[in-house]
Amino acid sequence: MHQVPSTYRSTRVIDPDQVCDATAVLADGPQLQQAAAVLDALGDIHRLSLLLALHHAGDLCVSDLAVAIGMSDSAVSHALRLLRAHGIVTAHREGRFVRYRVADWLTARVLDVISEGVVGELELHTHGFVDTPPVGDAATRGTGSGKND
Repeated sequence: MHQVPSTYRSTRVIDPDQVCDATAVLADGPQLQQAAAVLDALGDIHRLSLLLALHHAGDLCVSDLAVAIGMSDSAVSHALRLLRAHGIVTAHREGRFVRYRVADWLTARVLDVISEGVVGELELHTHGFVDTPPVGDAATRGTGSGKND
């Protein structure tokens, strides 16, 4: 059974079971840091736009993202550098192009939720389906269509 952390036992606690539960859900520091990084990234409209584009259209290079979002190549590159530093997107080389994709399941799940209110139902050319793809490994979506090469 969980208990109030020993460092706080001398502190007045009204409901020790609830404090114990609250402490337990905050125990995984690295996962909590990743969640905070994802939410921070989503707080900027340009980064959110980049992530939604990657989430729904699949792997894209900087120039394609710049056109889709209406930003300069250098602004997109800067935003992608920040997102890569936080582990939110990854990059892989295809010939002379570097393509980016959403890196983790947490970001993909959050983008699915946001998409329900922001994107709605769309028929997407690269994927050939309506609405958003099921949550899963974001790295397996959107590759091999050839439409963005």
